[in-house]
Amino acid sequence: MISIAEHPVPGTWVLDLRATTPRALPDMRAWVVRCLADLGEGHRDDVLLAATELVANAYVHGGGARHIQVWRGVSPCAVRIEVADVSLEQPRARRSQIEDPRGRGLLVVDGVAVQWGVRRERVRGGKLVWAHIRCDGGCPEVPPRVRGKRPRS
Repeated sequence: MISIAEHPVPGTWVLDLRATTPRALPDMRAWVVRCLADLGEGHRDDVLLAATELVANAYVHGGGARHIQVWRGVSPCAVRIEVADVSLEQPRARRSQIEDPRGRGLLVVDGVAVQWGVRRERVRGGKLVWAHIRCDGGCPEVPPRVRGKRPRS
């Protein structure tokens, strides 16, 4: 597993989330911002929203997050987020009652993503939940290189 360094494929970053808790969400968000620092604010906000929801779901419903991978395409500008967890249980978008404090995360992801889905991780077990978010313009031609430190648990 590659930890918080750029993946060998340019424009791809992986953050190891094993042994972390939901308290690592602010560090994960800061890492995504560093990876995608040159995106337009609106696009980056959509990516952050989807990343936060997918990682939070991995902690709460997926038995723990294993990693998040961010892939950045330039032409056309798009970001793909993949979050791996240890559960085989399929996530599902559901309508919540107004008084329910939870249950809207995948509806939020569905609102900002062009597509999202789930695939089974046959080798490692568990699943990978992904979202594809297109840019509204203003992306530079070459994604930056990012290095960082492991998030707090």
